[in-house]
Amino acid sequence: MATIRAAQSGSAPLPGKIRKLSPTARHCALWALLLADTGMTAQQALAAALPSASTTASSSETSGLAPVERNLCSELVYGYLRTELRIAFILSRVLPRPQSLPRPLLHVLGLAVYGLLFQSKVPDYAAVFSAVETARALYGQGLARVANGALRSVQRLADAPMHEDFYLSKDAEFGCAEHMGLFYSLPLWIMGHWYKHYGRDAALQLARRSFERPWNAVRLNAQHSDAVVLREALLACGGEAVGQWGIAFAPGVQPTSVCGQSLHDFQNEGALSYQSAGSQLVLEELGLYGWDKPVWDVCAGFGGKTVALLEREVAVSFATDRSMLRLSGLPGQCLRLGLACPSVALADAVKPPLKYWDGHLLVDAPCSGLGVLARRPDIRRRPPQEAIEHQSLQQSILRSLATKARSGSQIAYITCTLRPNENEKQIEQLVREVDGLQVLRQWQTPHEHPWLEGMFGALLVKA
Repeated sequence: MATIRAAQSGSAPLPGKIRKLSPTARHCALWALLLADTGMTAQQALAAALPSASTTASSSETSGLAPVERNLCSELVYGYLRTELRIAFILSRVLPRPQSLPRPLLHVLGLAVYGLLFQSKVPDYAAVFSAVETARALYGQGLARVANGALRSVQRLADAPMHEDFYLSKDAEFGCAEHMGLFYSLPLWIMGHWYKHYGRDAALQLARRSFERPWNAVRLNAQHSDAVVLREALLACGGEAVGQWGIAFAPGVQPTSVCGQSLHDFQNEGALSYQSAGSQLVLEELGLYGWDKPVWDVCAGFGGKTVALLEREVAVSFATDRSMLRLSGLPGQCLRLGLACPSVALADAVKPPLKYWDGHLLVDAPCSGLGVLARRPDIRRRPPQEAIEHQSLQQSILRSLATKARSGSQIAYITCTLRPNENEKQIEQLVREVDGLQVLRQWQTPHEHPWLEGMFGALLVKA
């Protein structure tokens, strides 16, 4: 039988028995979670864990997991990380000392609890049986009995863990940040921050949005000959319009094919790209598709916003980032979409390589990511200190670029977080410190929106 092998050279060593587990979706999910424990993002951990399920034992064996198993693995990892704090609380109610159990076993139990509570298509007996057998393979009959007893106790709770009352401690007030943070699986520093700055009602709306499975979205290439027809077809399939050329889909609604062709094929031929709805809409709301001067995308990353602007015939002529790994895919994207690729350079936005810039500047700044917790659930694990570090970096970037902008140049500042110190307060401070800067408009995803990612954007002009 195929075995799960070391995911990447340089990864933290994992127990030998885990490496010998058969490559099922749940075992690969366990592997990915252990890699996430070492500091990897969920995306990085899955990318490392899934290929490791391939085999060279026999040419007659299939390589890796079937697509349905790979999808299940991804759902388990992302879903578990979204609900991790809630699951930990549930396990604390059925185990006398959960902290004394091995970390891999806690993940095995957590994945099973996720299946029991949130996966209607997975039979309860299958989730329990798989977890108990994995516990037996890793730790023997004793801890297998512990796993079985804990999961049977969770089953006896019935639907109680799905209700807010279950998470109310004796010392907490109903509806307080600590109580609702447990229910929505958010660390207290995030929930408390939202309570303080946005009020209880808005905080609960944001928490609810971060707990739900994220929507998928595609961006149609406005320059492609099939763009109009494809847009109408996707809307007819249950998609929701996002700006002029974006289409978003609720979980499980996105079709695999339309107009007699798979979405994968449409993507390959340059008719569409995958981009979050919030990232598309913030460009629209700030009016960046109307930019008529050369654009420098200062924190281009993988180039999603660069190509979105190019598709709308905005002249992005320069794209930089401090990671060549991220930038390296931009030329290929432009080739696929039939777009002229801008000049690309490795550069730190704090110390930009140009003395001045006559056109406009796009700053998609590094941030704490509190607006994309549904899509990036591993952010929940990050300490609050990282948000403060992002705040300092953003200040440095904005101050540096403000000195590069010429009269009439506009600066678009965008984040995917919901934290005033990284958003509106950054803009207020910049305007106070730099002469001649004026705010043209600001936009933030409405708190009450049920599924759109939390984005912030500000557009400034150098007088």
